[in-house]
Amino acid sequence: MSALPIPYTVRRTVKWGECDPAGIVYTPRFLDWIIEAAEGFFADVIGVDWFHLNQRDGLGSPSVSTRIDFHKPIKHGEPFAIEVLVRKLSRSTITYAMRGRNGAGELCFSAELVSCIIDNARMKSVSIPDPMRAKIIAYQAATAALLEGETRP
Repeated sequence: MSALPIPYTVRRTVKWGECDPAGIVYTPRFLDWIIEAAEGFFADVIGVDWFHLNQRDGLGSPSVSTRIDFHKPIKHGEPFAIEVLVRKLSRSTITYAMRGRNGAGELCFSAELVSCIIDNARMKSVSIPDPMRAKIIAYQAATAALLEGETRP
């Protein structure tokens, strides 16, 4: 594992354009944020960004499934962080567990995102390449204790 913080965390501040008129985050933005967090994880932890995965390697990482549970609202101007964990790794899929926390550390949302590695030319799932798999397994082992006792979102 590299010297990246554990768990991998994306920090943001809510912008006005991401909110409804009451200043609370507009629901579809959460999906954008969890996919952006998965993209950051891929680049920073696995070591390949999605552009190069797609263009250079001919692989894609489309979302297969997602679930988001809301626990506490996040409002305009509020800083928050999304922690990215790997719940499960299969032949071709990665199941991410994500937690969104406000600046006080309170859980605001939890999410699960399942992504599949595909061969873009055939649009079929393929085995996650061994170098990527090794990095995911190492990260999963380093963060396993953070998922203990947790129920799925």
